[in-house]
Order: sequence, then C-alpha cells, then structure tokens
Amino acid sequence: MKPEITYNLSEALEQVNALQLQKADLSNALTQERHVFSRIIQELTTENTTLKEDKDQLKRWLSNEQERGIDKDRMIASLEQTIAELQSTLASKTDEALRKDWQLKELQEILFGQRSEKFIPDQAATQTAIQQTLGKEFDKAEVEAIIEQAIASSVTNTQTGISSRSSRKKKHHKAHKGRRPIPTHLETETIVYDLPGDKTGMKPMGKKVSVYYEIIPGKLIRKEEHHLQYKSVDGKIHCTPVQPRMIERGIVSNRLLAHLHSERFVYYMPYYRQQQRFERLTGVCFAASTIDHWEEVCYKKLKRLLKLLKKTLQTASYIKAEETSLKYLHDEGVGKATNGWMWVFHAPEHKLLLFEFHPGRAHDVPKEILKDFAGTLQTDALSSYTAAFKDNSKVTLMSCLAHIRRGFKKAQRQNKELADQVLVYFNIIYRIEAYAKRKHFTPDQRLALRQKYSKPFFDKMRGWLDEQTDKHVPDSLLAKAVNYANNQWDKLNILFTNGRIDVDNNSTENAIRPITLFRKNSLFASNEHGGERAALFYSLVESCKLNGIDPFEYLADVYDRLHDCTASELIHLLPSNWKPTKPRKTAS
Repeated sequence: MKPEITYNLSEALEQVNALQLQKADLSNALTQERHVFSRIIQELTTENTTLKEDKDQLKRWLSNEQERGIDKDRMIASLEQTIAELQSTLASKTDEALRKDWQLKELQEILFGQRSEKFIPDQAATQTAIQQTLGKEFDKAEVEAIIEQAIASSVTNTQTGISSRSSRKKKHHKAHKGRRPIPTHLETETIVYDLPGDKTGMKPMGKKVSVYYEIIPGKLIRKEEHHLQYKSVDGKIHCTPVQPRMIERGIVSNRLLAHLHSERFVYYMPYYRQQQRFERLTGVCFAASTIDHWEEVCYKKLKRLLKLLKKTLQTASYIKAEETSLKYLHDEGVGKATNGWMWVFHAPEHKLLLFEFHPGRAHDVPKEILKDFAGTLQTDALSSYTAAFKDNSKVTLMSCLAHIRRGFKKAQRQNKELADQVLVYFNIIYRIEAYAKRKHFTPDQRLALRQKYSKPFFDKMRGWLDEQTDKHVPDSLLAKAVNYANNQWDKLNILFTNGRIDVDNNSTENAIRPITLFRKNSLFASNEHGGERAALFYSLVESCKLNGIDPFEYLADVYDRLHDCTASELIHLLPSNWKPTKPRKTAS
C-alpha cells in the first residue's frame, strides 16, 4: 500500500498507528504461516524419511528377490541336470536289468532247460527257404531227398503253436525186437537142480533152462610167482627172469594199475572212492600216498609216449582246438583253488586227442604247443589264438559254425521270429553235412556237395546278416549274435575249398565233457603237476575212445610192453596204431 501524504500530526499519528496495527497483523499472520510451514516441512521430512526407508526396504526386497530368482534358476538348472542324470541312470539300469534278465533266463536254461540245441523248423518255412535260395526252376526233388530230415514235418506243431515236446503216453513205440542174446565168451557156471526123493516110474522130459547174468564185485587175487633157481656145474645160478612191471618191486600188477587209472579217468571215480570200495568189498586197503606214487611213476614212464603223440598230432594238416577250466591248488601257501585251463587239440586225420594243462589262458600257450604245426586251426574265436598265430603264415585260423549258430539259438528267447529265419538255413546246412556223413562221402564228394547245395544257403545268410546289422539294441542277444557272425564269417570260406574240413569243432567239445565230470567228482587237481598228470591220461584214454578201443585193455597192454619198447617201436603204442597182443573175445 502506498502511504498517503498528510500534512498534520494527528493524521500522521493515526496513519502510523494504522500501519503498526497492520504490521502486527502481518507479523501474526507470518508467525502462523511459519508454524504451518514448519509443520508441513516436518511432515514432509518425516514422509521423506519414511519413503527413504521404504525405498531401502524395497531395494533390499528386490535384491533378495533377484538373489532368490538366481537361486531358482540355479535350482532349476540343477534339477534339470539331476533329471537328465536320473534318466540316463534309469536307461542304464533298464539295460542292465534287461541284461540280467537275459542272463538269468540263460542260467535257468543251463540248469533246468534242454541241453540239446536241436532246432525243428516248420516244413513250409524250410520249403520256402529252399525255393527262394535255389530258385523255382531248381530240381527240388533232389535237394529234398538230401535234406529229408530237415524238411520233415513236425506234425504241424509250429503251425498250431503246440510245443514240439510230446507226451510219452502219446508216442507210438515200435514193437520190441526181443531179448538181446547173451554173449558166449563169458565164463559160464552151470547149476543142475533135480527133483528130490524117489523118481521111480518117471521118464526124463528134457529140461527147462534159465540164463541170467551174475557178478562177483571187487574180486582181488593174490598172486605169487615162484621162480625156481638152479645151479649148474660151473657154479652159475640159473633162473627164469621176473616179468617186468610198471611199479618195480611193488605190490600192484599192471592190470590193477590200468583198472585204477581207467576207473578214475574213464569212469570218473576218484581214488578215495576206489579205496573205500576195495576196503569194503575185499578188506584190502591201499594208502592214498601209495596210489598217488603209482600214478606218478606211470606218468614219468608214459611221458615219452605223450611226447610222440604231441609230435604226431602236429604233423596233421587240420586241428581243432578248445579249452575248459580246471581248478587246482597252488604248491605254495594255503588257500582256495585257482582256475587253471585244460587245452584240447584234436587231429581228425590221425584220430588223436592231446590234452595240455596250463595255469593261464594267454596266447603263449597254443603258440608253444603248436609251434611246429602248419595247416588249418579251427577254434571258437578266442583272442588267444588270434594273437598266437597273427604273424604265422603257416597257420590258417577258421571259425566254428556251431558257435555262430549258438548265438541265434539263444536269441530265440528275445526275437523268435527273426532268429528262426536264420536258424532254418543252419538246419538245412547241417542236414546236408549229415547226409554226406551218412553216405560216407570222400572229401572231394563232400566238397562238391557243399559247393552245389550249401554255398547258396551261406550266401543267403550273408545277405540276411547284412540286413540285420546295426538294427538292434547293441546289448541284445540278437545284436551280439549278428556281430559275432559278421566277425567270423570270412573264416568259413575254407569250407568251400577243402572237403576235409568240418563245419564245426563239436567233436572237440564232446572230448572235453569228461573234464566236466572230473571237476564234479574230483573238484580240482591237486596242484599244477596234478593237472599235467591228468592231461596225460586223458590224452590216452580219450584217443582210445576216438579209435573204438577199450581204455582198460589199452593201458594194461601198454604197461606190459612199455619197458622194452624202443623209440622206433613206440609209434605202435599210440592209440591210433595200437593192436592188442592178445585178441579179445567178442560176443558171437
């Protein structure tokens, strides 16, 4: 307000008073405004502090949430990784469970199932395989005549789903041919029974004859040889020479030794059981150490015959090989038995079997045993044979068709349809081989038969294997069978260039069956040397079986002749060349 100009004092005073009043009012108003503004500032300060606290709290919350989010991401990543690991573990456990299930089924099959690997194909499937392999224009009558057993109908069992096993009650047995004749070479004891009492007025009307077998078990004879001595005029003493025996000055004859050894290695009866039987039936007891010493003496004297057998076997052009486990005890220390290996070598052309015991299964064993061999060696694809002869151009390794077939036979439990497809071809091939054996074909005839009939089925199987490669789960039985067949297939080509070669080494596997029974009855060899002794006797007795010779008669004769047998005459004591000095009587 612009003050007005006055000209008197009173007006000026009034004006001054008015201004003072206005000043006072303004001062009061300013004071009030100041208080209001102070309250507003205080409230704003309080709100600002609260907002700052809220802001800090929000920041802390956001930081915590961010950390929690990062932890969640980490947790999610960790959970995803755990899930992946669990899925991988589940897959491996599933595969392991499948493998163990297959192994369990295989073990049950071994323990309780059929031992035979026989496969009976469907007639229609066999005829289809023949037609597809040999062609529609092929003379089916000729091949059907050869493999008639392979195409024989299984009475529609496979078509109707009925098991090939039939009840004994439903079988139609052929008429019995009657009682077998009793051999006439046996010692005969005649007993005559006559009516007791008075027979006056009776007329003889012949007799009723009953013939039966009798046995005198455990008969031992105590023999005494008395050699009379004479003194001549010149003072010299003359006496017949004492017949030499394997155990010089011993109490055992050569035939009793042959009996002990044939009982153990042919009929699988350990010495301690023989001791018990002798003591129970005859009252004679031989000490275990004495019998063991007798075997050791015979082993040392027979070693030169074994050396000749081994040398003769290596001159063959074709050998089959197989091996099986045999436990033995270490010479040093006391502990449980350790696995050793009995190696078996079969020379079909010489009809000889060689058993060699060795603690290991490495490649140096067959390499040393067959160091002078040159020819075809048929094995079961053990890596030791491959390593032993990989640098030996003189030895040609060949695989075994039975081992290849065995894998597909096992695979029937998982995929019967596919396995049966290839097993039909195997069946036909084996029937062709059986036909050649039944007809006694020469090697050239058998070779021609294979080239004409078997080769097309081999080619058909080769194509089937190519189709099935990499199509199955790696650890499945069918995949293993296909891979094994692919790895061994090229080693079968020699079948179509050499008719002397067999398709498998089943004959060698049959020869190691006695070792299985030896393991069951004797449990283990006493030590490594005990395994070597067993190998020597098995080489001789199993070669005897191969040549149709009675092992007891052979051992008894060899024990009689070995003492003065020269090196040049020793070859006549091999089982394949042996002729008995005294011909054995046979049943008429």
